[in-house]
Amino acid sequence: MSQLVEPNQVGKREQLFDIIALDDYKDKPLLAMLPKEQKLQNMQVSWQLDSYATPDTAGSADGEPVTAIENAAENRVRAYVYGQKFRRTAGVGTIAEEISNVAGASEGEMARSIDKKLEEISRDIECAIGSDNDTQAEVSSGKPYKLRGLGSFISSTAQTVLPIDSNFLTPSGSIDSTATASLTESLFKGVLESIFTQYGKAQDLDLVCGTTLKKTVTGFTQAASGTNAYFTMRHFNQDIADKKITSNILVYEGDFNTVKLHTSLFLANTGTATPSTTGKCRGYVLPMDRLCINWGWQPKVTPLANDGSGPRAMIEAVVALVAKNPKVLGKFAATS
Repeated sequence: MSQLVEPNQVGKREQLFDIIALDDYKDKPLLAMLPKEQKLQNMQVSWQLDSYATPDTAGSADGEPVTAIENAAENRVRAYVYGQKFRRTAGVGTIAEEISNVAGASEGEMARSIDKKLEEISRDIECAIGSDNDTQAEVSSGKPYKLRGLGSFISSTAQTVLPIDSNFLTPSGSIDSTATASLTESLFKGVLESIFTQYGKAQDLDLVCGTTLKKTVTGFTQAASGTNAYFTMRHFNQDIADKKITSNILVYEGDFNTVKLHTSLFLANTGTATPSTTGKCRGYVLPMDRLCINWGWQPKVTPLANDGSGPRAMIEAVVALVAKNPKVLGKFAATS
């Protein structure tokens, strides 16, 4: 007498868990931290930069007549950049939306598609802000407006389009291109000292950095012997009962500045799924009060006409990045 066993069963229902799992939860530190200021009202935006005159220790004699009048605005110049429009789209077939019951998409395929595209457009903007892109005027549909990324703002040489006045470019001492494996704490301090020389007072800075640069800064806490070599024995001032080793620098307090470190996977990214070597080694030293982003509008969803193929939508945003005075910014620009 035969019996029914599981391998021979007909009509078994498929068990499909109500889950769609993503393994990607990248933070967007620049969008999170940059101040949001006035609304963008033109695709070309401008602001003014100024600086104090050099100190004069000559003095003035009693009774000496005034023979020259100073121009307090003689150092004032104007800076310009363009904003940029970002776009993503989503579309789902009518049957896929109205009939199919998809595991993990109980809200509907269209709603899930829009949520995913909203995240993607915010990553597009984060990448553009952290990029080396120079600003660009729109000429045609193939050459749209582009914002100026931090990599282009923080430069000791003039940009090609709408260049920053030479008196307000980032000093070369605030930009270090040493290979990350050779970056020493002394070189790191040199960038901070250069920024202090421009800004003139101790301040809180944020270092948005790639993973390789972050590990290098953490390595400053280890005892060095010779060039970039470390003792295999390390000393810890912590309770051994914790049964853990802590090796993570989140705040670097130096002679001139206190720097908070934020790791990013979106620096110097030209549209790749994983960070490049350059992106991992990149770092921007930022006084956040000297930067802002100006939204034309934040990411918004616009339904498109249904041409019979199913629901469709467009997700767009318009934004400009402004570095109010690039002289007080810093950059680690290693390519390896």
